Amino acid sequence: MNKKVIFALIVIGLIAISAVSAQNSLFFKNNDDSMYQVSLMQAFMHGEYDGVVSVGDFKKHGDIGLGTFEGVNGEMIVLDGVVYQAAADGSINVMSDNETVPFGTVTKFDEDGNITNMTAKDFNDLTSKLNKEIEKYGTNNMYVIKIKGDFSNITVRSVEKQEKPYKEFTDVAAVDQKVFNHTDQTGTIVAVYFPEYMNELNMHGWHLHFLSDDKAKGGHVLGFNNFKGTGQIDEIHEFNMILPTDDSFANMNFTENMTSKINSVE
Repeated sequence: MNKKVIFALIVIGLIAISAVSAQNSLFFKNNDDSMYQVSLMQAFMHGEYDGVVSVGDFKKHGDIGLGTFEGVNGEMIVLDGVVYQAAADGSINVMSDNETVPFGTVTKFDEDGNITNMTAKDFNDLTSKLNKEIEKYGTNNMYVIKIKGDFSNITVRSVEKQEKPYKEFTDVAAVDQKVFNHTDQTGTIVAVYFPEYMNELNMHGWHLHFLSDDKAKGGHVLGFNNFKGTGQIDEIHEFNMILPTDDSFANMNFTENMTSKINSVE
């Protein structure tokens, strides 16, 4: 084999390696942020409240998200890598890495778009506007939107910690839900969106949790009036989920359509 042939083979090999490297770089860039979920919304609705992963492990998978804690011990807001609990007494607490998570979603926030001069008169107006925003990217993707600004008032809820035997979440919400109304608040809503075809894994549409800037108020958003601020959009294309390993989950009946029950507590 002469030197020209050897040189040509080397060049071809280097081109092939470069092409593979470029493909891998593109792949990892596009999949840099994924949605990580603990358990199923349907399992949670049926009363699967035992912790699946620790808070320490959960936040390794992202810096923004929402969920709850073992026994439905309040509402979870993950913001800027810190895991907060909006407790049933109205307080906000930073949770230790040893606490456990029965249900939650988290991602590493990567801004793919933004909304300037954002306004909404109420909850329905906001979700309608958010739907129009994600239509620009595609409604079959997952999204997390960080919404920051001022609210003339906002109504949030939390839930008292449950003891075994656990009851279904519709019964928990009917008896043990605590509602708080706050006026003149500045803070952040973490808004998570799942497309309709994922309705058996999570709830279709928007799920919103709030945390005030002073870290004194927060919870699951039930309603608000007169918001003005900005939004940052993270479009997500990858989904990873970890399931409970206990017998109650393994033998759970998932044939019931939980859509109406989920909507009743949202």
